[in-house]
This record gives sequence, C-alpha cells and structure tokens, in this order.
Amino acid sequence: MRVNDFDKIAFAYDRLARVVFGKSIIDSQKYFLEKIPHRSKLLILGGGTGWILTEIFKVKSDIEICYIEASEKMIAIAKEKTKQDERIQFVCGTENEIPKDEQFDFVITNFYLDLFTDKSIKIVLTKIRKSLSPKVQWIVTDFVDTKWWQILMLKMMYVFFSVTCNVKSKKIPAWSEAMGDSGGRKTESRFFYGNFIETALFQF
Repeated sequence: MRVNDFDKIAFAYDRLARVVFGKSIIDSQKYFLEKIPHRSKLLILGGGTGWILTEIFKVKSDIEICYIEASEKMIAIAKEKTKQDERIQFVCGTENEIPKDEQFDFVITNFYLDLFTDKSIKIVLTKIRKSLSPKVQWIVTDFVDTKWWQILMLKMMYVFFSVTCNVKSKKIPAWSEAMGDSGGRKTESRFFYGNFIETALFQF
C-alpha cells in the first residue's frame, strides 16, 4: 500500500466524517468560499470526494478549478458528482503533480496539511508556492491541538488512518506557523467543533 492511500475508505469517507464531526466538517470548509475572486484559477489539493465543487460553483460559477487528489477512487466519485464539468481539471496525484504551466490565484487545502510533519510541511508549501500568482489567497481548514481532548482525539485518528490508509504522520504539524514562515499572513479565521477545527484565510 502506498503512503496516504485513501482508496480503501473513499466510499465511506464523507459519512465517517459526518458521524464524528456532524455538520461542522462541512460548515468549516464552506465558510470562506465567498472570498474566491470571480474568473480566478483555483487550485484544490487533497480534494477528496468532490462535494465541495458544487458548493464552490454555487457562489462562483465563472472560475476554473484544478482539483488534485491522490486517491483514484476519490477522483472517480468527484467526477461522478460533477458530471465531469469542463470547468474542472482533475489530476490524480499530490503537490508534485501541480501543472507546471499554470499560475493559480487562489488555493484551498482542506485537511491536507495534516498529512505532513513539521519538517516536510515546509517543503510541501515551497512546492505549492512555485505555482501561485503574486498576492494569492489561500484557505486552510484543518485540526488544531490546543486542548488535551483534541490531542487525544488526534492520536486516535492518526492510529486509524495509519492502519487503513498507511498515513505516516503521527501528530498535527504547526500548519498555521508554517504558513506564516512561508510568507502568508492570516487575515481571517473561524473555529468549529469546540475549537478543534480551524478554517483560516491567508494572504501572500
């Protein structure tokens, strides 16, 4: 099994998330979608099953999306949900497969940066930034571990995903600090699910 292989749970991924986090998991990822500029080129990394695509087009129908996801089964589900909409370029891969001839105006990484360590996240952010336009905006939605129960819950989640998906990370990286070190300035932020989930808007 390859590292971070979500094929096995693709069919149940969204249901599992809703069982654990309820509506918060959806609301957190939708919170800043209105911030996406009209007629922009949007990069989504770790897109999962693609439910967010229809939500994005509800608020901004005139954009182009490059949707990168490492799971082939997640990609297949996303294509089915969107009826292979021509506004979406589907790419099976990771940040290493970002099209080199594109410059993106906006980025979304929802529950993507939690796959990396404090060391590797810096490398990942550097790779992503090479494909971004100047003054890009970036939504990050992910977990935080400031309370004891959040740390415990994350440990259990990492164990589960280690067994099912071969996730190698053991703890949440300091992703907000890493975004700042990479040149991003957090302009807005909102917490969900007892402050366990943060969605943040960064300006570069």
